[in-house]
Amino acid sequence: MRLKGYDYSNAGCYFVTICTHNRKKLFGDVERLNSIGAIIDEEINNIPTYYDDVKIDKYIIMPDHVHILLKIGCDALPNDDDVIINEVLNKTEHHKLDRIVGLFKAGATRRIHQFEPDIVVWQRSFYDHIVTNKNEYNEIWNYIDTNPIRWEIKHGIDSMNI
Repeated sequence: MRLKGYDYSNAGCYFVTICTHNRKKLFGDVERLNSIGAIIDEEINNIPTYYDDVKIDKYIIMPDHVHILLKIGCDALPNDDDVIINEVLNKTEHHKLDRIVGLFKAGATRRIHQFEPDIVVWQRSFYDHIVTNKNEYNEIWNYIDTNPIRWEIKHGIDSMNI
């Protein structure tokens, strides 16, 4: 799933998609999260408290998956001058994306298992896309914003109330 040869400890911007096991609709509906979805929401918002070099720019929790747009070690996109200069001058190694996502999934699962001990929450691994420019960033931002509308079109209005 990861880009071969890419160093995920570099500062960067990433679009991450994490799916539930067998795409089971665990998080509520697109209009209202259930108790499991609320835990996912809290855990996403906790990521920057665990990692001081991580910023969550945008996210959405769908019934069977989560999209997160996040930056590691920077406030700008990777090809912006301030990021390049910072990396050259400081040669800073940041938390790796797979560790951040792995600990997020583990933390959420641990909390969910307190009241639903037998549920399998996540599919193995996750999908990522390295965001390299402002146009991509804006397209992904828009994709996240319009994900509920696409869900409704694909799954129908009746699936909105899961």
